[in-house]
Amino acid sequence: MPRRIPIRVVRRKIREFLRSSVRYDHMVLAFMALVIGVIVAYATIAFRQVIAGVQFVSFGTTSERLAEWLGDASWWQVLLPPVAGGIVLAFLYRYFTTDHRGHGVADVIEANALKDGRIDLKTGLVSALANAVALGAGASAGREGPVVHLGATLASWTARQLHLTPAVGRMLLACGVASAVAASFNAPIAGVFFALEVVMGHYAIHAFAPVVIAGVAGTMVSRIYIGDFPAFIVPDFPLVSFLEMPAFAIVGVAAALVAIVFTRSIMWTDDIARKLPIPTWALPVIGGLLVGLIALVVPEVLGVGYEATDNALHGIYTLDFLLLLLVAKMVAVAASTGFRFGSGVFSPSLYLGAMTGGTIGLIAAGFMPELASSPGLYAIVGMGAVASAVLGAPVSTVLIVFELTGDYSITIAVMIAGAVASLITGLAHKSSFFYWQLERRGLHLEGGKALYLLKSTDVEAAMSRDFLTVKPAEPLAQVRDILIAQYGGKLLVADETGALVGVITSSEMTSDTFDPNLDTLIRAEDICRRNPVTVCASDSLEDALALLERIGEEHVPVIRDKESLIIVGMLHHKDVLRLYNQALVDVQTEMHDVKRRL
Repeated sequence: MPRRIPIRVVRRKIREFLRSSVRYDHMVLAFMALVIGVIVAYATIAFRQVIAGVQFVSFGTTSERLAEWLGDASWWQVLLPPVAGGIVLAFLYRYFTTDHRGHGVADVIEANALKDGRIDLKTGLVSALANAVALGAGASAGREGPVVHLGATLASWTARQLHLTPAVGRMLLACGVASAVAASFNAPIAGVFFALEVVMGHYAIHAFAPVVIAGVAGTMVSRIYIGDFPAFIVPDFPLVSFLEMPAFAIVGVAAALVAIVFTRSIMWTDDIARKLPIPTWALPVIGGLLVGLIALVVPEVLGVGYEATDNALHGIYTLDFLLLLLVAKMVAVAASTGFRFGSGVFSPSLYLGAMTGGTIGLIAAGFMPELASSPGLYAIVGMGAVASAVLGAPVSTVLIVFELTGDYSITIAVMIAGAVASLITGLAHKSSFFYWQLERRGLHLEGGKALYLLKSTDVEAAMSRDFLTVKPAEPLAQVRDILIAQYGGKLLVADETGALVGVITSSEMTSDTFDPNLDTLIRAEDICRRNPVTVCASDSLEDALALLERIGEEHVPVIRDKESLIIVGMLHHKDVLRLYNQALVDVQTEMHDVKRRL
């Protein structure tokens, strides 16, 4: 009888083989991307099934046409499920999380930039469960952000089990994101570009192949189990005239305004939630209650919102109802997101875009009926424009809209509106919704890892403590001798408390200051430059570098604060540039390391 080998021995042998034998060549990485793509696709399907199960328990149906199902329902059948869902979320946040919130795309960006692609498995799974419960209970949020985080979590866990390098781990993180988006939307092209544009922040050739493989794998699994059809089945909307292009630019302007109000309404609600005298983990109960109250009047705000979006694409709604849905959904999403009752914003962005575009389409048809295209076409354009402005990912967003609708005939219109909306939104608040979320946590990651170093490091960490000071009453002869001894430079004038009085430089000294007859008549305070430019020790290096380059100075005094003016150091332009350049070199080294292993 053959001897049985213990399972722990098998596991140890596999780990030893992976540690010693796995090389990151093209075939191995391609295989790993394929595995990640399949795993994440099945997780995405499971996530949707959990949402459907919770929705069946909550509302008695698994259909996404929830508003139609609740047409004759009693008030308690609409109000109770969101409140109950909020209570379940409060329980999950209270006992199974440390930060008491759901996670999404912003957390994946943070993990990629600052944590070597590491995401805690428990945190990711609990977050996915919490978001699935919220969406099934009617939370006015999106499922794409949570599923992106779930895909990234599983990719991160796999990379850790295989003991991969951080650089390769980050690449697999992008593979997980691509598969999640592709499987969720049945949109392989959009999934690939979303992972590259939003998460990785670049389109490097070495990253393209594995991300494509993962995205295709996710799509194939999704099509096997869900079917090969776009999320929205829309009629063929021909473009009536190219004279409509100004109207599409107007859609972009309107979309930008909607995106700005939408984002700031979430900020405002989040500020209110933070100030409430209740535990953070209890906030979802309030969010569920608010969503339920809104749904009593407008049940179309419940859930992901594909039902209302699809109706807008088919031109079913009137102008008044489109405006009502636009406002109601914006308030409901702000309540859900601000009070931790759901975390995704992509589907809401599509919803708001469809209402915005449909509204402009109906208005355009009233002014120029012979030239205006269908309001449904304008709704598609609005979807791409609002989503581009909110997410800050115009390329992948346009592709997602095309793949969601299956309509590639209005490329120019969507691109015009999306470009206008992104431009205006960028001028208004500089960053996308995801980067705004990170900034609320003190993380300034827009611009990459090197720029984050400047934003997150204060002046004190880079300043020099080697500087010379003289008292205000110091005679001219002494001042001159000190400057000569240090070959010019800056001499700081400080009073008895160490507070800065002024600055003396050899280049600013006049010929009179070299007259020996004046050595006992002129003092340091007489020749110093008062109120010199300074930086505080707590200022960011980004602000300090901008100041140095604006004023053209190589050195500036560093003071403790603006009130005391006490000198604590000297900041040199070359030191700041050295730190920034080193960060750039580190980033490039990581990318070259991946390419070398490939």
